[in-house]
Amino acid sequence: MKDPQFSALGAQALDRALDLLELIARHDGNLPLDAIAGSIGIPLSTAYRLVGRLEARGLVVRVARGRYRLGLSAAVLAQGLDPKALLAEIARPQIAKLARATTRTGHLGVFEADMVTYLIKEGGRHNLLTREMMQLEAYCSAIGKVLLAYQDDEARERYLAAGPFVALTDRTITDPARLRDHLVEVRTQGHAIDDGEVADGLFCVAIPIRRRDGTVIAALSSSASDDRAEGRVEDLLAALRLCAAEIERRANGSAVT
Repeated sequence: MKDPQFSALGAQALDRALDLLELIARHDGNLPLDAIAGSIGIPLSTAYRLVGRLEARGLVVRVARGRYRLGLSAAVLAQGLDPKALLAEIARPQIAKLARATTRTGHLGVFEADMVTYLIKEGGRHNLLTREMMQLEAYCSAIGKVLLAYQDDEARERYLAAGPFVALTDRTITDPARLRDHLVEVRTQGHAIDDGEVADGLFCVAIPIRRRDGTVIAALSSSASDDRAEGRVEDLLAALRLCAAEIERRANGSAVT
C-alpha cells in the first residue's frame, strides 16, 4: 500500500539523490558535478542542493571545486560488503534453475588477474574440471571469451600481448590476431561458444551479466561434456538470457517484493 505521506515529488527527489550518489561513486571525484547533473537531467542548482544534503550526512565529501567522492559514512555502510559474494548469493538460485531446465552445468565467472574465477557451479551430472573459486585461463573458454570481449580496448590488448596461449586441444585459438578477431565477433553477437577448445567433447555457451549502466561484471554459461549441442544453441541462449535477466533484475535493485 502506498504511503500517503510519501508523495510522487518526494519519490522523485529521492531518485535524483540516489542517481547522484551512484554517479559520484562510479566516477570517484573525476567527473565534475555539472557533468553529473547533466547526465541525469537535473539543474545544477538542484544537484548542489542534493549533494549538500548528502555531504551533511557524510555520504559524500568535496575533494575539489565541484568534485565529490564518497564520504566516510558511505564507507561505513559498505564495510564488510563483498560484491562477488553478494552477486553469487543473488545468482545461485537462478543458476540452479537454469541447470535443472537445461540438464547442463551452469557457471558464473568473473575476470580477475587475467583469469576466470568461477564463483558458482550448479548441476553436477557432467564430469567437468571446474569447481567453485578455482581459476582457469580465459582465452579458451566461452565464459572467459565473453569476459575478455567486454574488457576495454587497452586491457584486452594488454592481455593479448601477454601470451603465449597454449593449445589445450586442436580447436584452441592460440594466435593473438585470430583471438582478437574472435573476441570482436563475440562482442558483436553477444555470446561466446567453446566447442572443444578447453577439452575434447566439451560444449559451452556463455553470455554477459551486466550492471544497470551496461558494464559487464560477470559471465553466465551452460556447459556439458560429450554433448555436441550445435543444434541447441538458440535454445540454450534463450535459457541463458532468461536467467541473466533475472540475475540482473535482482542484482540491480529492481526485484519486486
